[in-house]
Amino acid sequence: MKVKLTKKFIDSVDYTAKGTEIYMDDVLTGFALRVGKQSKRYTLHKRINGKLYRDEVEETHLITLTEAREKASIMMANIKKGLHVYDGLHEVLEEPKDKTNNVPTLRDAYTYFKSAKTSLAKGTIDTYDGQILNKLDDWLDISLNDISKSMISDKHKEISKHSKAQANATMRALRSVWNYCRDSFLDDNEDFLIKEQPVRILNAKKDWNIIKPRTKHVEEEYLGMYLKTLLNYVDRSSHLQAPHSNNARDIMLLFMFTGVRLNEAQPLKWSDVDLIAGRIVFKATKNGSNYHMPTSDILQALLEERFRLSAGKQWVFPSNLKASDDHIKDLSRSYKAISNQTNLYITPHDLRRTFGTVANNSSISYPVLKRLLNHREAKSTDDVTLQYIQVSQRQLRDASNSIESFYCRLAGMTQDEIISKYY
Repeated sequence: MKVKLTKKFIDSVDYTAKGTEIYMDDVLTGFALRVGKQSKRYTLHKRINGKLYRDEVEETHLITLTEAREKASIMMANIKKGLHVYDGLHEVLEEPKDKTNNVPTLRDAYTYFKSAKTSLAKGTIDTYDGQILNKLDDWLDISLNDISKSMISDKHKEISKHSKAQANATMRALRSVWNYCRDSFLDDNEDFLIKEQPVRILNAKKDWNIIKPRTKHVEEEYLGMYLKTLLNYVDRSSHLQAPHSNNARDIMLLFMFTGVRLNEAQPLKWSDVDLIAGRIVFKATKNGSNYHMPTSDILQALLEERFRLSAGKQWVFPSNLKASDDHIKDLSRSYKAISNQTNLYITPHDLRRTFGTVANNSSISYPVLKRLLNHREAKSTDDVTLQYIQVSQRQLRDASNSIESFYCRLAGMTQDEIISKYY
């Protein structure tokens, strides 16, 4: 095949499933691109003085296209002069080194990625594990340079049959790992060993799934009923007065009163709760920083009661499995039971959206709301003013109590009445 070789064309060509493909350059006669299962190389492919020469110029990632054409021209001139094809090109007189063995497999790349990115939160690592180790498990022992654009397209479509959101997330995770490792795995000349990430084929073909943002939350007309149902919910362990008594009720109230995420609440330790100062420190949060949140009145009473029943356990929400010394991991049955009682299927993240919605409707200022939801600090691309606004713990506590009080009014009770009746 004869084409005008360009960097864009070379990057877009997929590796072959078997054998090699030759693309002859339309600019310099005798100059070509040879594509195999694991490599792309510039080659000399020309009949000179009645003899066909097929000599390697260089691997595409080790030299620019312009440099490769110049080198091929010198090689052709050498042949015509009766010299060694590489005469004057001392750096390639030695046998070309096979660098494909230095390209990591997906497993190796992901292992390196996790070891190098020490700032990643545990929740992020768990998510990436599910995407890379599970959804891409059949690729783990394949060299990155053998993962083609067509494989990306096919895998994205395959995962999309089960979950369009997970298909997108898996490819974004792969792209992150790939880009990080491409800049890390270099040869002795600090040139890339790993080809450019092929996930961009989804951009070129506009194949990313369109996912509408979730908006589900407890609407205001149901909030009072939902709060009362939560307060009165009793799971099977409650009568035992065990450390895990009413895990489901209390953690759902925590979501409702704080808007924190599931993976921030479940591993909460008593060492991160200061009952005297009335403050919780959520660690390894999604934005990578610790979040100091003051407790509102009902939440403070809830925590004090749970601490009374803690029996020396380190977890605020310990597992109810007798043989386990871990925190709670799965409350899906309890969530379903609560949903059946309310006729509303509400997840922990729905309560985060509920918290943010109530805060917004309560005229809580944007800087305070942003802090309550523990979103990232203002960057240069945000409103510059936000970088100068510091939110105090008192402001956060007042705002949290305002939200808590709003829930209570809809339930026809005050914060003190709920504390007196339930805690």
